[in-house]
Amino acid sequence: MDKKEGLNEEHREPEEEYSFLQEVIKDETGGRKLRSGILHMIALGFVFGIVACFSFSVSKTWIEEKLGGDPKQVMIPGDDKEPEENPEDGADEDTGEEPVKSVQEENTVPDSESYRQMLQSLRDVARVSGKSVVEITGLTGAEGENWEPGAKDSISGIIVADNGQELLILGKRCPVKDAKSILVTFAGGDGCEASIKAYDANLGLAVYAVPREAISDDTWTKIDKAVLGNSNLVNTGDTIIVLGKPFGYANAYNYGLVSSDITSMNLSDGQYGLIYTDISGSGSGSGVIVNVRGEVIGIIDQTVLEEDSRNLIAGYSISDIKEIIGLLSNGGSVPYIGIYGVDVSEDMKEQGLPKGVYVKEVEVDSPAMAAGIQNGDIITSADGAEITDIMGYHNILMGKGQGARVLLKGSRQGTGGEYVDIDFTVTVGAKK
Repeated sequence: MDKKEGLNEEHREPEEEYSFLQEVIKDETGGRKLRSGILHMIALGFVFGIVACFSFSVSKTWIEEKLGGDPKQVMIPGDDKEPEENPEDGADEDTGEEPVKSVQEENTVPDSESYRQMLQSLRDVARVSGKSVVEITGLTGAEGENWEPGAKDSISGIIVADNGQELLILGKRCPVKDAKSILVTFAGGDGCEASIKAYDANLGLAVYAVPREAISDDTWTKIDKAVLGNSNLVNTGDTIIVLGKPFGYANAYNYGLVSSDITSMNLSDGQYGLIYTDISGSGSGSGVIVNVRGEVIGIIDQTVLEEDSRNLIAGYSISDIKEIIGLLSNGGSVPYIGIYGVDVSEDMKEQGLPKGVYVKEVEVDSPAMAAGIQNGDIITSADGAEITDIMGYHNILMGKGQGARVLLKGSRQGTGGEYVDIDFTVTVGAKK
């Protein structure tokens, strides 16, 4: 081997290292077919997706009506305690309409024409508000019997919500205890069978449910949901309308004035404002109190009155029970411990009592009694939050669910007269 030939052999690269230079002949026609097929499949998938979405949206309502979905959560907003400033022109902020003015608000003696116009305005408000008023009758006969509205032991209620499946109605507990069924008669006279969704024995309030599909199209045109107003803004002397069954018979109404708005009633675990009117009514009357804008400001309950004033119409301030209405409308129970309490007054503090809620009475067989709370104890905190009055205690309790355990701290007077610290763990219940 010569030198040149050896050099060539030494620098010769292996053949496989140049294999990338080998030409590959591709089938371009097949590639185009493949791409065309893929694009065709994508287009079909896109069209199928549009059709499926459209079909689902069209059938969703039908499916929910037939099979039933979850009811919508009912929300009952609370109210501010402080009055808002009125617009400068005195017009209604929401509608721009002038409110109906009472004789006291005008501060003048009305002539016959202005008086007639005022009465007509009040009648118009009553007519519109009356669309939300219903009559609730307990029926004791077999199905098909005793199915007429206007029975002696009926009560009046109002439509407060629609959860998408049911129309929800607030009222007192049906007075017919052995009723086999409950009839709700709407404005216009049509009746539907209802059931009790939830009940609170403390206030004696219930929420009734009527299936939406049981209500005729004609009835829907005659009814409406009530507008719940802010009773914190009510003042003595305000013009009001009472609706429902305040005089012992249905579909009645009358006008009058608020005679007092500064009273309240202590019930188990809370204090509730009352509205008194100057309108005479039945001792068993029921229904609602509305303002001149047609907003419900009170639920009539004649049991809040003293025996000697049962001929005047009164009821609970709506703002103080809105949270309870919300709980009952969603089928829930109202938190219950069983304490009748009052605020420790300044005079009581001067006698050495700590600030908090003074326990006047503990209900028998209540969670409070089971926990060892006694009359005369003073509740000063709940789950670490300071309690200075009964409303603070009530607000904390309303945030607890049935079965929740609450740590109450307080004071109890010892044998020597001094107050000593005490703790209680209470399981929240529901008053039935």
